[in-house]
Amino acid sequence: MIKRVLLFVGTRPEIIKAAPLFHALRKSSDIQVDLVHTGQHYDWNMSGVFFEQLELPDPIYHLEVGSGSQVYQVSEIMRRMEDVVSSYVPSVIVAIGDTNSTLGTALGSVKLDIPFIHVESGLRSFDNTMPEELNRKVADHLASLNFPPTERAASNLLNEGFPPERTFVTGNTVVDILLKMLPRARRESTILKKLKVDPRKLLVTVTVHRRENVENPDRLSSIVGAVTELREAQVVWPLHPRTREALENAGLMKDLIEAKHVKVVDPLPYLDFIKLLENSTVVATDSGGVQEEAATLRIPCVVLRDSTERPELIDSGIGVMAGTSETRILRAVRDFMYRDE
Repeated sequence: MIKRVLLFVGTRPEIIKAAPLFHALRKSSDIQVDLVHTGQHYDWNMSGVFFEQLELPDPIYHLEVGSGSQVYQVSEIMRRMEDVVSSYVPSVIVAIGDTNSTLGTALGSVKLDIPFIHVESGLRSFDNTMPEELNRKVADHLASLNFPPTERAASNLLNEGFPPERTFVTGNTVVDILLKMLPRARRESTILKKLKVDPRKLLVTVTVHRRENVENPDRLSSIVGAVTELREAQVVWPLHPRTREALENAGLMKDLIEAKHVKVVDPLPYLDFIKLLENSTVVATDSGGVQEEAATLRIPCVVLRDSTERPELIDSGIGVMAGTSETRILRAVRDFMYRDE
């Protein structure tokens, strides 16, 4: 009997991480796997282009949740996914990571009596002020099976009482897709030429999207202050739509635009982004996925947060926590730029 799997995605990182899992499941003769898009990220640059580049088919269903408060997104996903489950009657539902899409999918699955599988489970920052920390904790404990990426993540689950017989360390699909797509990015992407950046010179890539940074003008101002101070380097900052709006509302876009060493661009397609990242001297980010990509490429990473659910990055020495202090960001970035080893 063929098992039907519905793989729910809603954001750019989830689409990237879902791609290798989707393609692997498609090879099985006794599994029918289909994608459902919640619509948490709905902009072409944040969603559609990734389906195209990662050779994913169109989702069989779009929930079209869109932007809104966390409560709105989670509740609407739960409400709207009922039609999908009724129509397709899946054997299991799978979601990845720690977004509102993941939490809504997990809650909806359990309420609709469909086994839920959580990929990239067990990550912990031990900082409950992060919305993502609550999302992943709840999703983990609603899951029938958890697939943590590392032994440390598995230990977190076991310490919280999740059964070991339902916990499987699998590695990280973001690494799988990055290594698969990197040769193609090297061949096809012309992003360095398009942006007129010289990879032989100092190059810093910046990404910022988390609510605790974007919705706090003081934190955002400190990050912008550090970026504009790094005049000795080329800085490329692909702007998340929410970040662009926050910068404009805070009156900070003018500072970035007037800084001749800073290139503010729209969100980049996957191939362009990993080509840019591979040629960077340092990346400064508040993104969990970018931390993983940087570690895979051995690109030093300055984490623009006060806590991280990926402590392996810090332990390895390839990353450092800087928070959003302008002084600490500058010190960390310059330490990596001028360090010999």
